[in-house]
Amino acid sequence: MVYVVNRTLTTFLILLVVANCVSAFADDQDRKVTSADMPRILPTGATDAIATFKLAAGFQIELVASEPLVSDPVDACFDEFGRMFVAEMHGYPFSFEPTRLNPAGGGKANAGIIRLLEDTDGDGGMDKSSIFADGISWPTSVCCYNGGIFVIAPGYLYYMKDTNNDGKADIKDIILSGFGRDNVQAVTNGLRWGTDNFIYFAAGRNPRQLMHRGKPLSGFGSNDIRFDPRTETFEVVTGGVQFGHTVDDWGTRFVCSNSDHVVQIIYPQHYLARNRFLVPTGLVKSIATDGASAPVYRISPPEPWRIIRQKWRAAEKGYRLEFNETGGWEFIPLDASKPAGVVPTEYPEGFFTSATGVTIYRGDAYPQQFSGNLFVGDVGGNLIHRKTLQTDNVTYSASRADIGEEIVASTDNWFRPVNFVNAPDGSLFVLDMYRETIEHPFSIPEQIKAFLDMYSGFDRGRIYRLVSPGMQRRPVTSFGRLNDAEIVQQLASSNGWNRDTAQRLIWERQDVAFVDLIDKLLTTDISPQAKIHALNSLDGLNVIRASHLRRALKDEHPRVRSHAVRLAEKSLRESDQLLGDLLPLVNDMSEHVRFQLAFSLGESNNADVVEALAILARNPDNGLNVQTAVLSSSSKIMGQLFAALIKDDVAVQQSHVQSLLSQLGIMIGSNPDVPDSYVLLEALNQSQPYAVRANALTALCAGLERRSSNLTELLQSAAIPQTVRESVDSLFSVAAAEATNDRLPDDQRIAGIRLLAFANYETASSRLLPLLSPRSSQTLQRAVVSAIGRQSGPSVARELLGHWSALSPLVRSELLDELLSSEARCGQLLTAIEEANVKVSEIGASHRSQLLKHRSSAIRKRSELLWGDEVETNRSQVVTQFQDVLALMGDPANGRTVFTRTCSVCHKVGEIGYQVAPDLASVKNKSTADLLISILDPNRETQPNFNAYNVITVQGRNHNGIISSETSNSVTLRKAEAKEDVVLRDNIDEMTATGISLMPEGLEKDLSRQQIADVIAFIKSI
Repeated sequence: MVYVVNRTLTTFLILLVVANCVSAFADDQDRKVTSADMPRILPTGATDAIATFKLAAGFQIELVASEPLVSDPVDACFDEFGRMFVAEMHGYPFSFEPTRLNPAGGGKANAGIIRLLEDTDGDGGMDKSSIFADGISWPTSVCCYNGGIFVIAPGYLYYMKDTNNDGKADIKDIILSGFGRDNVQAVTNGLRWGTDNFIYFAAGRNPRQLMHRGKPLSGFGSNDIRFDPRTETFEVVTGGVQFGHTVDDWGTRFVCSNSDHVVQIIYPQHYLARNRFLVPTGLVKSIATDGASAPVYRISPPEPWRIIRQKWRAAEKGYRLEFNETGGWEFIPLDASKPAGVVPTEYPEGFFTSATGVTIYRGDAYPQQFSGNLFVGDVGGNLIHRKTLQTDNVTYSASRADIGEEIVASTDNWFRPVNFVNAPDGSLFVLDMYRETIEHPFSIPEQIKAFLDMYSGFDRGRIYRLVSPGMQRRPVTSFGRLNDAEIVQQLASSNGWNRDTAQRLIWERQDVAFVDLIDKLLTTDISPQAKIHALNSLDGLNVIRASHLRRALKDEHPRVRSHAVRLAEKSLRESDQLLGDLLPLVNDMSEHVRFQLAFSLGESNNADVVEALAILARNPDNGLNVQTAVLSSSSKIMGQLFAALIKDDVAVQQSHVQSLLSQLGIMIGSNPDVPDSYVLLEALNQSQPYAVRANALTALCAGLERRSSNLTELLQSAAIPQTVRESVDSLFSVAAAEATNDRLPDDQRIAGIRLLAFANYETASSRLLPLLSPRSSQTLQRAVVSAIGRQSGPSVARELLGHWSALSPLVRSELLDELLSSEARCGQLLTAIEEANVKVSEIGASHRSQLLKHRSSAIRKRSELLWGDEVETNRSQVVTQFQDVLALMGDPANGRTVFTRTCSVCHKVGEIGYQVAPDLASVKNKSTADLLISILDPNRETQPNFNAYNVITVQGRNHNGIISSETSNSVTLRKAEAKEDVVLRDNIDEMTATGISLMPEGLEKDLSRQQIADVIAFIKSI
């Protein structure tokens, strides 16, 4: 009955908004909002809220705690006594200090609380609440350790402990400081224990300057972090997204962001760091089979402020919205001559827009098919989504579990499931922040925001338990009262929380009395998960033996075998004792085992490792993941591995081996210690096909370029035989012949062009510049521009600009990329424009923006003289001036054409374009007004992971783009057309965040109002 009342009330309020808005827009087109337009959605009492839920698979939901016992919960953990520590983020969403997204500051200062909840009567509900700690700002995560808890509250990582048993923390140490707070939705979060006895956390995407107990801590970039809580040693780990972090039974980590609801961490950073010349890609991967911004089934109505935003568009086009009897929205034309249904609904109801709290269910209270399922909330859609995981391969796939519905959805707009916790009773707890508005304030129009209370609900919050059909309640085991033998037995529990807690306590206590007990446990029939916890417990006690590992290496379960391979690394560093047991695993049936083996072999110095890695490299079943692991292990044997692979006449014909040889060639060339380069050049003397040898030489030259060297310098060494020089000369001769042979296909000619890029300038320019002709294909001309652009010297820009008038727009864009790569070339470009050899109007918005924002004041001043009056710096004013675009009827077909020409260099739709910027599927549900803002004022709310960076090399070459990959050894920047520039950290002179996106300001100079309306219509049609 409560459900019906609440739904009816909500519908009534929405219809009231519709009526008010229609009448308001009939008389007033100035977008004024009144209090009548913005009726408040009332909260639902905690007990009554149960009736607002619709659950799938026969599940029910139970209230565990609510206000006043708890409010604003965003994370929680249980200690060994079953007590629940909760992070209450009362300061959300405003910072108390001024930031870029909140320049006024003035938020609630130090309003955060760590709450301690207890179930004193054992009925499953929390009945005792106390404040464990307060006076902190934006607490986002808690994690138990040694009788206390670690707390993340950006900018700090604290350790808190109650030493006098009064229920309050009397120790409140600041371990780390300097975590950024600019964007509240990208702050540090997600403290989680790993299976390897480290604590991991998602470090967020805000800029940071870390200090460890007052001393600078550098080298962490935008990656995540793990640490040993005993020694407080911190390490870079792969990651870096938004809010949400989880680990499965096997130690695989997952994160999420607003519009990418499940992202898997693929490569452990510490392996990649071993080889400072390796530049991997795909460190994290979006694994949802239904897409990053997957469809969701919301049952709550859109909030009044969303309706108003949509009313503005509907009214401008001569429509009104009506809520029909089927529960949907219908557009009714005010003018009878207009057809109904022309204007689509624009509420973010159909796809993920605010994914948060990704969590793997690891309990045992639900039926077996739910074990390992992934749960993630969409706080804007008031729902919880569930995925099943396919885990046979290293890269998982995640598929929708509940067809046509969500595991949990609510009609209550205040339901905000921000996070989840695997509980001691084997169930999953839901943390509901319970807020009237959850969106970032920056994303809500100011006219509307004036009527919203962004803090509304800061004193409310709920924690729920998900209950499966037939689930039996059971008492929570108090680990703090167990003896050693009982704790060890819990390693074999079917409940993940029990196993985790037992392993944590064993590691914390460091008592050798556990060893015999764990040994005995390993001789019994226990699950693969239990074996992994037992082995990692022994490793944490530093007592794991070769006999333990040998048995595990032969285990029937592949994940046990792969963990045993990892744990054998300590032995490999010290001796070859276990190498003979590992080598046969090169042909293991499981990709997980081969993946881990490819990493772990890099810890051995034994010569047999070369052939083992070569076997892994040749295996066609080993894709990019295993190949990258092989490369990470090759830092000391790159030349030997290259020689072993290239001499195999059959293997070198396979594309995956050719790809790996190219990567090896680049790495060898990047290494200033050159013996491996000599090995590679010697190998080119062998009777291999020209294409194989040419690709290897091209790769070597690309690597030399990364360290600011070149082939000419390398060949001057007396260690290079004359026969090698002759072989290299012959390769360049063939490359020149192929590049200029118009009877060959373009891909073959382009391979020759790419090699000629590394010949001397006279050879390269004489052969390639004549190809900048209308008789050459556009693809070929772009390859020529790129090749000549790699050359040095003042004549490069002049020669290329001499062909400007004959080049097509795409080739000109390639040329501009090359010219903007150095300050000197920028100056030459500006001179050409000033002398009218290049027209001002021929420089597009993207390149114009780079010149206007150049690091050189001289370049900026010259650019401002050319375009300063054309590009309005007050973007809000531009948006206001272009409001008439909203009244135009866009043509999606024409919009597709404009999109392909102007936007596809950074955005991808179907087979059109390149994926550089955010997925457009996640923004199609924005209103037309919001999309207009995104086009004309692209930097109003840039996601942190899409901020552009400028990197200047020691040689003065400029690279601009978003960070697509970052390791301790290199930075990879992605720019238009998904082209990537790799810069070794050793070669970085300066690296700065621009604070803006790659999307340029000033597109209104290149597009007409109708074209903008058409592009918006096309985006809405995706």
